[in-house]
Amino acid sequence: MKGRRMAMRMKSQWIWVVRAGMLCFLVAMGVTSAIQLREKEQQRSAQSSLLPKVEAAEQEEHVLTTGTMIREFGAQDSRPMLVLSSSAAPTGKKAYLTFDDGPSLNTRRILHILQISGIKATFFVIGKTDPDSLALYKAIADEGHALGNHTFSHRYNSVYASVPAFKQDVEKLNQLLEQTAGVRPSILRFPGGSNNRMGWKSGGRHIMAKIAREMSNSGYQYFDWNVSSTDAASAVQPLSDIISSVKAGSQGKQQIIVLMHDMDAKTTTVEALPEVIRYLKNQGFAFDVLTKSSFNYHFLEPEALR
Repeated sequence: MKGRRMAMRMKSQWIWVVRAGMLCFLVAMGVTSAIQLREKEQQRSAQSSLLPKVEAAEQEEHVLTTGTMIREFGAQDSRPMLVLSSSAAPTGKKAYLTFDDGPSLNTRRILHILQISGIKATFFVIGKTDPDSLALYKAIADEGHALGNHTFSHRYNSVYASVPAFKQDVEKLNQLLEQTAGVRPSILRFPGGSNNRMGWKSGGRHIMAKIAREMSNSGYQYFDWNVSSTDAASAVQPLSDIISSVKAGSQGKQQIIVLMHDMDAKTTTVEALPEVIRYLKNQGFAFDVLTKSSFNYHFLEPEALR
């Protein structure tokens, strides 16, 4: 009998030991999970700090969604902030290929592909004064492509500091292009698109509307895009992503302005270009350059924020 009680006491003690061990294990697991969660949050925070900034080397285009525009500018839902405007009536399916941020090491490859494909495109260039770039400005114009102004510096904090600052930067590039290529563009594309908010810190919340109004009144026509190649989504976007983005974005449209980039790192854009052209041709698109009287697409109409 005494031995049985002792056995029961030992069993009871063992059960408590097991329970205590399990409790310690659960506490340890909880602490570990908390630590892991905190580490993941710190990693996400660190990754966010590495996302492209306004002055990032890749100078990628950042645009707002329609919903963001409505929230940021306090517009009513019924007011169209993503506006399709055209100064030319659609006549068949037409594609306007546009290349931003050149000239670059890839410009001659792009020009060669366009030449053998028998099509013309529009180059929204920035300011570069090295001999190769000066020669490329002239080559673009001489081969029948359109030169557009994408500002000389492409520096958001300076070009969007004020309306005069933007106009001065545009004029600086126009003078360079006139001297080197004999062309003084009256078409332009805003760095980041017409509805970007990266200039707010320098020029205030309504800087884009003010600049868009002034440039329109000064005789310029600005162009956004309604098809993105997404080649600015990463330093080197996968070839298949670029092609599939253009295919998807062009579905159901009669007139398209395609955003691509002419930069040293954008090698996959060049590699994707022949397939993009083939696909659009097979879909019945003709190709043309942008002019002031072309089909147009604005993310932001200046009149919308009066």
